[in-house]
Amino acid sequence: MQNAKKLYYGEKITVTFQPEKCIHSGVCVKGFPSVFNLSKRPWVDPDAATAEAIARHIDKCPSGALEYEHVDGKSDKKEGA
Repeated sequence: MQNAKKLYYGEKITVTFQPEKCIHSGVCVKGFPSVFNLSKRPWVDPDAATAEAIARHIDKCPSGALEYEHVDGKSDKKEGA
């Protein structure tokens, strides 16, 4: 399925993953293994850390394959990032 987004719902943040955009840099899993763990299913656990910490880490994703939205509707995503 082309352009399929995978959503991972947490209590305070929803993480979206777009596999077709991913360049497999490993920034997510190497930098925050408690949240992004390829040996677990689901591999994203949006309740394993604070929403703010997860958002800051997702902002480091070089491909933009990971995005987030706070459950309260707030988005901290930097403009142009």
